[in-house]
Amino acid sequence: MTMRDRALRGRVIAVTGASKGIGWAVTQALTAQGARVIAGARDVGGLQLDGAEFWRLDVTDEASVDAFARAAVRAGVDALVNNAGVGSFQPVEEITPAEYRRVMDTNVLGTLLVTRGLIPHFRERYARGEGSQVVNVTSDVSARTFAGGALYTASKYAQRAVTQALAYEGRAYGLRVTEIRPGMVDTFFAGSVQGAAHKAGWLRPDDVADAVLYALTAPLHARIDEVLLHPVEQDVVF
Repeated sequence: MTMRDRALRGRVIAVTGASKGIGWAVTQALTAQGARVIAGARDVGGLQLDGAEFWRLDVTDEASVDAFARAAVRAGVDALVNNAGVGSFQPVEEITPAEYRRVMDTNVLGTLLVTRGLIPHFRERYARGEGSQVVNVTSDVSARTFAGGALYTASKYAQRAVTQALAYEGRAYGLRVTEIRPGMVDTFFAGSVQGAAHKAGWLRPDDVADAVLYALTAPLHARIDEVLLHPVEQDVVF
């Protein structure tokens, strides 16, 4: 058994956006190493995985988030991976209020609602001498932008701000907070096709899952503030 196995075995971790892509890879990686996963996604029909409990979750809906949070708390959750997100790319002049709300509500409000739902539980853990973690999967564009990326990158900048503010606040109740910032990843993101030929050199979901597990298994005296990772073929950006 590796040190990582020992660090994850018996832990309970909530994961959003868990039905495919990065979220599914994170869920698989965690359960493979002995963690119990409370996995949420909009569509969980037919999903089965030993060690995972699947819940229908709309991160933009307070009632749905509350039900998910209650399930996670009942299970004894000690960490949250906010992974749910959507993409949208168009010039500023084409951004509609409806599209703005769809992207910002999912990427930013969703992160806020799910995290907020677990903070009271994390405070109770701290009172018992136990720590907790939040890992937010954002993007390398949480600190840069590009033509056609105004809406999406604005949502990721906002997620980064939420992550950093939470890190400051969480010190009062033993919460360690990490931002995972992947570059191009071969998933179904923004309606694309996973495994398309032009994505051959991109990161795989498993690469991002490894970064998430790295943050979750850091020793108790260490906080991984952020992990920035890119495929070699992507231009060097910081």
